[in-house]
Amino acid sequence: MVGDFFMKNKISKIQKQVDRKFNLFAFNFFVKAIKPFSRFFRRVFEASQIRQVFGVLVVSSFLSVSVLPSSYCTIQTKIDTNLTSVVVSDFEILETEQSVRLPVDSFMVTQGFSFFHPGLDLAAIKGSPVYPIMDGKVIAASLGRFGYGNHVLIDHGSGIKSLYAHLAKIEVQEGEKVTQQSIIGLIGSTGRSTGPHLHLQIFQDGHWENPRAFFEGYFGKKLASTR
Repeated sequence: MVGDFFMKNKISKIQKQVDRKFNLFAFNFFVKAIKPFSRFFRRVFEASQIRQVFGVLVVSSFLSVSVLPSSYCTIQTKIDTNLTSVVVSDFEILETEQSVRLPVDSFMVTQGFSFFHPGLDLAAIKGSPVYPIMDGKVIAASLGRFGYGNHVLIDHGSGIKSLYAHLAKIEVQEGEKVTQQSIIGLIGSTGRSTGPHLHLQIFQDGHWENPRAFFEGYFGKKLASTR
């Protein structure tokens, strides 16, 4: 019995060593495979402008909704920033003293927040108005055929920023101050999109936050589809 125990323990240690070596091999393989593609697409798309606004985390997210497989982009983010974590817990609540609203009046949640999808997708009728989640200032309003498509970036102060992507039309200009009643754009399907919806991302101090947890923490109830 004692011999069996030590034998199982030894086998377990060997298996863990093999797993670690395999994971390291796989990681290094992906590093070498994706670097040329990542550098190429940074030059081709709007990544340079987005980098100036939010930094490398948003660039990685932009590439992930453009053409690169999401797992590759996450690894590339770690390579370029030496980050060990690029997302926060689903249960971490973003605190703000400002009032908050949902960006669309009627929607269906079609994709939530995850490691490979650091945002919230809200399907809505094409042409529906999109509103800022809080008052703020437009720091970018860009047209695009790839990735986010037509998108608006808003600075709400206190290190909080939000991004609204795949818009059919942009109704604001860079530098414009907006309130929760301002229509910043219309629901569309521009960029890498399979149907009319809003892709919403929220950032605090350069880190992705979970929009669902953000809204649920503020309103004190579960975020549910309204259509």
